[in-house]
Amino acid sequence: MPPDSPQAPRSPSTVPISAQRLPLLGLVSFLGLPIGAAAAHIATAANHGVTAGASTTGVSIGVLASAAVGLIATVGSRVRQERWPWLGIIGAVLSAAPLVLFLVGMMFKH
Repeated sequence: MPPDSPQAPRSPSTVPISAQRLPLLGLVSFLGLPIGAAAAHIATAANHGVTAGASTTGVSIGVLASAAVGLIATVGSRVRQERWPWLGIIGAVLSAAPLVLFLVGMMFKH
């Protein structure tokens, strides 16, 4: 079967550039930070004065939400085979940075 025939199987790495999609989910991966901040604010307001550990509950939810949004958007952009895959990867790393800082802070907290 000739490689240009319509029945020839194509591997994902041979998708022509013109067929690749715009990096919409790659850009959405950068929204992890504001979504995480909003989730932290809402969780802190909802949990204010309810439990003894209320000071870190909102932050915990916020950093997890931020990392989750970045990761899910990046995986989605790779599944869609969007252009510029590095855009989604950088967005996921930036969205996960608050989680890393939070975990390091919790390890060294006395």
